Order: sequence, then structure tokens, then C-alpha cells
Amino acid sequence: MDQPSPSTLKWFSALVGLTSLAIFVQAVTAGEFVSQKNRDGWISAHDIVSDVVAVLALALAIFTIVRLRKASRPLLVGSIVLLVLVVIQIVLGHQITDNKQDWLIGVHVPLAFIIFGIAVWLPINAIALRRASAKTP
Repeated sequence: MDQPSPSTLKWFSALVGLTSLAIFVQAVTAGEFVSQKNRDGWISAHDIVSDVVAVLALALAIFTIVRLRKASRPLLVGSIVLLVLVVIQIVLGHQITDNKQDWLIGVHVPLAFIIFGIAVWLPINAIALRRASAKTP
């Protein structure tokens, strides 16, 4: 495997950090509208943040494909899987809100936990790659 440059690792870490932060904000907005009567504002915020998450996940996947595909297969696969799951999650969310397919909540919520897990896993593995790269001459 090729060793990525320190600059590549810093950019990846920044992208994965922003993506993970946006996913965390997405979870917070979801929690705010679950138990409220006047929740339309929170649902709109949840929708807007989902677009931000999608753009960041796309940028992360593209960056990883272009700059890290030879350096870390796990980060490559994780970034692509994250993007695919985020897109599926957005489609499910719109089916729930736009088409009143409430039965999909039983898929949407567990999928959110999987996405959240990947959002935690990616930065941990990015740190491990940075440490491994720092030890290699």
C-alpha cells in the first residue's frame, strides 16, 4: 500500500470530521422533532442538514477514491458505503415525510445508527492511518 502524504491525511481528516459533525447534527434535529407537536421546523431543519450530509459524504467519497484508494482500502470502502447509506437514508426520509410511508421509520432509524457508527469508525481509522504514516520513514 502507498503511504499518503501528510497533506492528504489532513484533508481527509477535515472532511471526515465535518461529515461526522453533520451526521451528529442530523441526529440532534431528529431527536428534536420526535416528541413535539409543532415539529415542522425541525423536520425542515432535518431535511436541510440531510442535504449537507449528502454533499459532505459525496466529497469525502470522491476525495478518498482519488487520494487514498491505494493507501487504505478500509477507508475507501467505508467512505463509499457511507455515501450509499446516506443516499438510501435520504430516500427513506422523503418517503416517510412526503409520501406518509411511516412504516419505513422502522428501517430509517436503525439505518441512522449504522450511519452514525460509520461516522465514528471513519475518524478512528483515519487517526490510525495518520499514526502509521508518521512512524514510516
